Amino acid sequence: MKKSTLAGAAMIAVAAVAVPVLAWSAGDAADQPQPGQEWHGGPMGGPMQHGWMGRMMNWHRDLSPQQACVDRIAHRAGFVAYIGAKLDLTADQKPLWDKVTTATQAAQDNQRQLCANLKPIGEQDGVTVLDRMKQREQMLSAQLQGLQQTEPAVEALYQSLTPQQKAILDHPFRRG
Repeated sequence: MKKSTLAGAAMIAVAAVAVPVLAWSAGDAADQPQPGQEWHGGPMGGPMQHGWMGRMMNWHRDLSPQQACVDRIAHRAGFVAYIGAKLDLTADQKPLWDKVTTATQAAQDNQRQLCANLKPIGEQDGVTVLDRMKQREQMLSAQLQGLQQTEPAVEALYQSLTPQQKAILDHPFRRG
């Protein structure tokens, strides 16, 4: 893969994660109902927030910060496994894939350590927006380090793939 493509993808990923940090920190207290007040789910409000769609959109509200963090890591690990199964690797490609998964798991372990340092919900009162920004910066740095560590393994695997497999890896959610 070209370095400019990887750099662009990394910048998009960082922007996609960094932009919501202020909304994330401002939304904690503002989104909670006051005593005697019914909660309507913020800007989307209405009856949809009380059904299954509302539960799906607000699943993270029931999790501790540590659990939500670990769940995001688990989701990414599941995505890696999904891609591995979808590629239908040959015997020659499997050792290269194993290097990718090993590097990915090492990066996930570093991120899990950061998840463990997050304060539980009951201790969030003393956490400021600056603290949250610092936590987010640490997680983004760990994610960037993980990308940099996995890049050589992904590049070696990518070079061994057939054009059909490359198409799957380049656009994993394309249908047809």
